[in-house]
Amino acid sequence: MREVITHSGTILLNIMTEARQRTATPAASLNGDWLTIERLRNLLNVRKPSEGEAASSLYLRPNETAQSSEWRERLARLGKAPEESGCGLVCLRGRDQVLVIAPPFPVTESSQHDDWNEAPMWSLLDAERTVGVVLVRLGRYSVAVYRGADLATSKTDSRYVKGKHHAGGTSQLRYTRVREGQMRRLYVKVCETIRAQFEPVAAELDHVILGGEKFTLNGFLKVCPRLGEYKGITLKRRLNIRDPKRDTLDDLGSTLHESRVWALDW
Repeated sequence: MREVITHSGTILLNIMTEARQRTATPAASLNGDWLTIERLRNLLNVRKPSEGEAASSLYLRPNETAQSSEWRERLARLGKAPEESGCGLVCLRGRDQVLVIAPPFPVTESSQHDDWNEAPMWSLLDAERTVGVVLVRLGRYSVAVYRGADLATSKTDSRYVKGKHHAGGTSQLRYTRVREGQMRRLYVKVCETIRAQFEPVAAELDHVILGGEKFTLNGFLKVCPRLGEYKGITLKRRLNIRDPKRDTLDDLGSTLHESRVWALDW
């Protein structure tokens, strides 16, 4: 806000564009931030170099490394974090800064360019995809199918599971058996729901993404053979969803398309 004095008195003028503040993230502050497509587009518009300025681009498929020693050295500064999503990397250098982007979906072709080349990335992000989502936490789950960012079908339900019991002796053993039985019934129900939600669109699914609480999700993966049918299209990335419920699914379509972004000096 800025105060301006006029003949009619004091007027407060809002000279800051709030939308730009919300969407244009300064590159220097990025350290694995999750950006929506809109925020990423605004960031690249700000960081794109002018004609004649130093620029280059690098695209890496999952599990591939840069052939250029310069790019390898820059990426090594970030450690293993950018590779955790398992979707490859998009790297854009403009002037003396580099943006390293872990996209939400796998890079399909590795390449290196002597200019700032966003085109392959936008082809990746703008593609219309059908994505299956499985969210599991203790006592609650959601299974959904998205077409683009829109929720197409979903099923959310809950099954009571006892919390942890800290007493010892036979009481502890009995309690543990009851709890394990409840968790197994939850897993079976989720597996049945996956069949009901995914089977009608199985031929259309491009990817499956899992999320929820890590311990519960790992237990579920051990006992659900149905999910094994989608192993080839299940992404490595995990959605950190605290509470799988219907309201959560309404906002999840945008989250599915978020990219993780780092910035570093060239």
